[in-house]
Amino acid sequence: PLCSPSRCPRLLVAGTMRRWLAERPVALFPIELWLLVLLGLLGSPRGGTGAYAEGVGVLQGRHAHWVLRASNLQRSVEFYQAVFGMRVLRHEEIGEPCPITCNSAFSTAWSKTMVGYDTEDRAYALELTFNYGVTAYPRGEALRDIALRLRQPLLDALTAAGELGFGPAESNGTSTHLTGPDGYRYVLLPTPGAEDAEGRSTPSAAADEPFDHIRLRVKDLHASIEFYTKFLGMVEFTEAAHLRAQPSDVYMQGVRVVGYAAPSSGRSSVPLFLEEFEGGRPVAVEQWEGRHAVTLPAAELRWVYDRIRQELPPEHIVHELRELQEQLGTLLIAIVRDPDGLEVCLVSAQVFDAAARTADDFVGPDWGLRRELAAKRGVPEGSEVPRPENVPDWHFEESMRDHPEVFRKARQEAEKMLEKHQGTLESNQELLEQAQRAVDTGDLKAMEAIDWKTITEGQESVDKWVNRHLPQDFAGKAELENAKRRAGAGMHDKKLQELAKQAAEEDDEVATHDEL
Repeated sequence: PLCSPSRCPRLLVAGTMRRWLAERPVALFPIELWLLVLLGLLGSPRGGTGAYAEGVGVLQGRHAHWVLRASNLQRSVEFYQAVFGMRVLRHEEIGEPCPITCNSAFSTAWSKTMVGYDTEDRAYALELTFNYGVTAYPRGEALRDIALRLRQPLLDALTAAGELGFGPAESNGTSTHLTGPDGYRYVLLPTPGAEDAEGRSTPSAAADEPFDHIRLRVKDLHASIEFYTKFLGMVEFTEAAHLRAQPSDVYMQGVRVVGYAAPSSGRSSVPLFLEEFEGGRPVAVEQWEGRHAVTLPAAELRWVYDRIRQELPPEHIVHELRELQEQLGTLLIAIVRDPDGLEVCLVSAQVFDAAARTADDFVGPDWGLRRELAAKRGVPEGSEVPRPENVPDWHFEESMRDHPEVFRKARQEAEKMLEKHQGTLESNQELLEQAQRAVDTGDLKAMEAIDWKTITEGQESVDKWVNRHLPQDFAGKAELENAKRRAGAGMHDKKLQELAKQAAEEDDEVATHDEL
């Protein structure tokens, strides 16, 4: 059903006939039908991707949740409820470390809090793991951001974030980026066709699944796509994601999309957006990254696990396949690792979905009980509330009010600088447009007539002005530090005197810049 019959007819035949065969006596089939089935079971569709591209089938998987770490659980829960409009699905206090490292590699009591928009058998969720006694997690590079299409107005969400001390958010016109608890980044996307008269995003029925995608950095894009499609049975939906035109084309540059259902397919799908890390260098993966949970039918999970165990190096298996006897049946669970070291939790869908549906009672943590447990264990209940990293130590409006004379001077200086260089910028822009037209039309005479010297000089002038006025290291800083060391060693020469004078001038310039 996820594949066009014209693109991979044998795939469709194989998947459909397998299900039909399981329900009917073998003797009922005429020879022609057996040949048709055999055609579907043999050969593979050219250009198909995913596990069934090799004659196995489109796996009926689902992205269930992502595990995040919480150093201050109460602060995290408040954020997800107030800013994103989520609710607590269920909460568990666990007195012993998880045997399959659900709470990472910490030998401590811990808690698990699921937050989301609907029961986990129906929608995506986040799992917040809190380790008693652990107050911080070193950040990794693989988990770039989590994207959502909010059900409430964007302005309301950002206002709530500011009141909790998170922000300011950054916007590029098509999406808004906000850093939340423990440094996790969120991309807030507009809900299609849902804006009010002032351009604010508003709730819409289109956001049935507010989670849009998870964006990951990878070292080798080809290796990652092969792992998620060939071994986990996902399908590449990059083209479908581009056709959807949201997020923007800039956001999608160099990104490949994999998942179990196409974007806007009508199924709950939260695909993975994969982007290659700059330079193709290894991606640092820390316990902060958590892990990704995927549900699969039991038979398909066994096939996925066996294939990884047989065809990939042993380090791809974090915890071997287990069969847990639960009240609702046998739960299969295995933890595997992708090429960059990100963990994926594979669970059997039938029992997991039923268990989640039963366990989701929408009751949050008992904060009084947690304080008692923390005191009994002699550990803090959570980290001290840190000042968000993307909030300046000063408040701009307060500074303007308290230092009006300084800002008046700064404004005058800025106006002089702009006036001085505006002409150069406009002249350059005009010349560059002429040059572009000449190149586009192949007009050699027009190219020869262009004043390239003016363009070069104008660019140098702008570069010089930028380098002079941006807060950055000044040229020759290493040489100046050398001069200071030589002066301390009693070395005096003409070069040293020149450098000392230059240092004094640049120190004055730094002081002036800081004041402005």
